[in-house]
Amino acid sequence: MAFPETHLHMPIRSISLPSRIHPPSAKFQAALSQLHTCHNSSSSDSQSLQISLLNLSELYHSLHQLNHSLPTAQAEHSLDVSTTLLDSCDAARNLILNLREHLLSLQSALRRKGKSMGVQIKEYFVFRKKIKKETSKLVLGLKKLDGSETTALAVSLLRSLFTFLSTASAMKTNTCTLRFVSKLIGGGGRSSTSIMSELHNLDLVLRSDGDNSKEVKKALEILEERTEGLEAALDSLFKSLVQYRVYLLNILTTHS
Repeated sequence: MAFPETHLHMPIRSISLPSRIHPPSAKFQAALSQLHTCHNSSSSDSQSLQISLLNLSELYHSLHQLNHSLPTAQAEHSLDVSTTLLDSCDAARNLILNLREHLLSLQSALRRKGKSMGVQIKEYFVFRKKIKKETSKLVLGLKKLDGSETTALAVSLLRSLFTFLSTASAMKTNTCTLRFVSKLIGGGGRSSTSIMSELHNLDLVLRSDGDNSKEVKKALEILEERTEGLEAALDSLFKSLVQYRVYLLNILTTHS
């Protein structure tokens, strides 16, 4: 089924003036091109996801400015798709908000250098398991969506985000022993050469038996900063999706 973005309005060529793309169409094409570039990248870290989310936000923001007249059935289907995307976006925002709360608790426990660090680590990994279950359900919901190129890109990006949030290292949680906590309190550290995602890296650092309080501190600071960026990008996407829904509702109101 075709969607509005597959039929961009192009002005008629003038005899005296060269043709040019209408500004909203140009914005759409630019955002689409940038999103494809990010989508084809092999990187799966939070910064790449943040950039892609912002591009997707711009894509939907430009969509409702194209002023297409859609058939009622097409607008209704687009509205249904936007509902699922909005729900997924809001769920992702809540997961990241809860993740940031756990990161702040870990940072606080690390500064206190007490036994509470072990408790916070266990609570963090319990939450990570919860994320995995919730994202699995959200991904199943996204698989049911079909439609335009924009929808396919949105689904692919949100699935990548959920994979980023749910992927955990293969090590078992019970390797977070009291011996690790005691050494963590004692200080010290070693350099990290990890090139994996920030969440995966934090998992490995927290589960290590080594003397690595500096690594933990650095990993927490980086991830807290990156999740803040992801949260802002999701806020932007959520607003653009809401604007797009209003645009579709206006079309349906006009046709009724």
